[in-house]
Parts: sequence; structure tokens; C-alpha cells
Amino acid sequence: MKLKLTLITVLLAVASMAHAQGVVSNLSIGAGFEGIFPASTLNKAPYLGGGYPTTQSTTNSIGAIGDIRYDFGRHSALGAAITVNRNTEYFADTYGYVSKVQSNNMEMIGTYIFRLPSNERVKPFAMFGGGMIRFSPNNDNNVGGVPAAVTKPAFAYGFGTDFKLSDHWSVRLQYRGLLRSSPDFKLSSSDPTNTFGTNLRAHVPEPSIQAVYHF
Repeated sequence: MKLKLTLITVLLAVASMAHAQGVVSNLSIGAGFEGIFPASTLNKAPYLGGGYPTTQSTTNSIGAIGDIRYDFGRHSALGAAITVNRNTEYFADTYGYVSKVQSNNMEMIGTYIFRLPSNERVKPFAMFGGGMIRFSPNNDNNVGGVPAAVTKPAFAYGFGTDFKLSDHWSVRLQYRGLLRSSPDFKLSSSDPTNTFGTNLRAHVPEPSIQAVYHF
């Protein structure tokens, strides 16, 4: 929680300094809601000794997203976004037993934004980049061990459009896709059938809507 508050404070401080220095067309901050819909992963042959396939799935959720962007040049911008949400990871092991870990997650993603041809009111863009996702388990789990927080790298891509409402305000509709590894919460064991997670990469579609303020 302290890390989340610190990051949000830094974003607001940077925005305030830029506004005080007269940067009125290059810097913007956005905030809104983001849908998070992770795909399931399937390991068809988890162990040489046989066994059933293992699967890992994640509940869909709604998160809060904050975004700061700085435009430079005619078609380029840099962005940094933080998303926080809560969901539950389900894992079916080689015996068919289903275990779960609920976690509070924080995504920290940096992107390069390419501005596409636009007009005064509609400003589309494409983006790509990467960052990390922090999975922090809470007390809602039924696994044998004690799940620990883990951080996974993520690749990001996406596109969207800013719809101008006034000189300072716009609405952003955005689709962002992430490719990241499924979390295992460090639940490993010498017994290969007593683990959590497929350790496979999952695709995560993340549509969002944001209110954006331009300084």
C-alpha cells in the first residue's frame, strides 16, 4: 500500500511541477477503470512420469488505472501507467485437485505512444512497451504452503483514441494487451506434483476508459 501511494504521489508531483512551469500542451494525466481478463493456461504434459494436464485460470476483475503521458515531437509520446486490482488464481494439479490464491495486484507499465493521423477532436494512437506486475497474496487461499508475493515481467501493446471535450479535458478509450507469466507465489516443493501454477505465459486483454486532464 505504501508503494502504491508513493507512486501516485510522484505522478501528481510531476504533473504539478510541469503545470507550474507552463507546460500546457505536452503533459497529461488520466484516471479511470480497466477491465482485466486473463486467459487460462494449459500444460498438456507437465511431468515425464505422466499425470493429468495442469491448468491455471484467473478470475476476471475491474481495476483502477492511472496514467501520465508526455508528448514530444509531432507523433511521439511516452507514457507510464499504474493499475491496481484484485483477483483469484485457480490451479488444477495432476490429480485434478483445485487450489486457489487470491491476490492484490499492481501493474507498472511504461510505453512508447505513436500518434496516428488525427483531427482536432479525435486523436487515435498505438503503443507498445513493457513493465512488471506485482502479485501480493492475501489470506483467501486453500493451498498447503504459504504463498509469497512475486513479480513477473510483462510485454505490453495496444491502441486507443482520445476524444477532446475541451482545451483541458478529454475521454480516452483504450485497449491494452499484456503478455506475462502466470504467478506461482513461490509454492514449490521437492514433490513435482505438489506445486502451484503452470509457469506458462498468459495473454491479458485490458480495455479501459479514462478521464484525461491536459496541462
